[in-house]
Amino acid sequence: MRASIIEASFFSVWAGAISGNYLVGAALFLGAQGLPLGILGGLPALGTMLQIVSAPLVLGRPGQRTIIAVLSGLQRFSAALAVPIAFWLMPSPAALVVFVSLHVFAWACMAPATVLWQGYMTDLVPARIRGEYFSRRHIWSQVAGISAVLVYGAVLDRLPGAAGFLTLSVCALVAAALNFGAWFLHPNLPPGDVRSGRGFWETLRIPLSRPGPHRAASFFFAAWAFAQGLAVPFFPLALVRLLGLSFGSVSLLVTVAAVASVLSARFWGRWLDRAGHGRMLGLVTAMQAAVPVLLLAARLGGWPVLVAAYVLWGSAAVGFGLANQTLNMGLAPREDRSAYFAFFAAMGGLTGFLTPVLVGPLTDRYLGLLFGTASVLSAVLCLLWWVRVRHLVSGDTARPVQAQAK
Repeated sequence: MRASIIEASFFSVWAGAISGNYLVGAALFLGAQGLPLGILGGLPALGTMLQIVSAPLVLGRPGQRTIIAVLSGLQRFSAALAVPIAFWLMPSPAALVVFVSLHVFAWACMAPATVLWQGYMTDLVPARIRGEYFSRRHIWSQVAGISAVLVYGAVLDRLPGAAGFLTLSVCALVAAALNFGAWFLHPNLPPGDVRSGRGFWETLRIPLSRPGPHRAASFFFAAWAFAQGLAVPFFPLALVRLLGLSFGSVSLLVTVAAVASVLSARFWGRWLDRAGHGRMLGLVTAMQAAVPVLLLAARLGGWPVLVAAYVLWGSAAVGFGLANQTLNMGLAPREDRSAYFAFFAAMGGLTGFLTPVLVGPLTDRYLGLLFGTASVLSAVLCLLWWVRVRHLVSGDTARPVQAQAK
């Protein structure tokens, strides 16, 4: 478990150099517009959706640790090499194509690795301490990521343009090598899934064909991703367009949210282990539902309301992530669990990706309406969780699905 914390910290250092604002900046330097930027922005959600296709391919294969290490290494190194290779090809139009293609390849490799990782960590971390453990893992990785991003920002200020992006790529390559090596500090656990004679499509149908609380939870999280997708991807746009903030101020608020997530992670982890998923998800969804309205209210309340909104958002986001991840671990039976994890990811990833793509053209005129709608729908879903869904998934969540599987 300590090795996994080390691995996560190196991952955050790597991700800070090749994602977010720095990924967009490198793409713009290469002349990206419209479609390439849209593809790069949607890569995490696309990678999440690919898990449903990759699950049958990795189900029950031996040598989980090695497979995860190799697939993760392919992702880390290919994304880190995208800038040097693209810059070497400049000014050819192929430079941008290669840059985007390497990032698409990276997230395609990450999909099956994530499916295996969830099953591996389910076996590695005892159920009674998952909340506290994953909160600690989050804290260390976030501290490493925040520190790295601050350093990268200083590097780009001192070395603007190609020199700065190439320096960040070198940092990403070093972090990728350390992340790859950290995987071999892990034990090589036996696979939790059992390979069977099922075909590809039959394996995909397993979570849908078996009754159990996993279906109610999956449909709830898919609806939640839709409601949040109306506003969350456009938080920076609202800050710049509606409130007139600079990008420096936006980065400051993002840092405030990250610090809030670090400071509250231990509390959420311990409370999750004591109180369970039902109460915790009811609280954090209510907190997240309030954030879009607070951002709109900041037009009148100013910075105090903005800071409060991002503190609330950072804290609620880590609580939601911990509860969602550990709930999925409890709902998936040991047999065929890769299919279940892929099903959970695909349900949320599909709506999480399609929603901002579909409503993106509306942001020019209806950004405030989208934020208000997101808060109302999120509040309705929060109420639905309290009234109905939490009773279906509380308690020993794995037992009903395991019994049905047998």
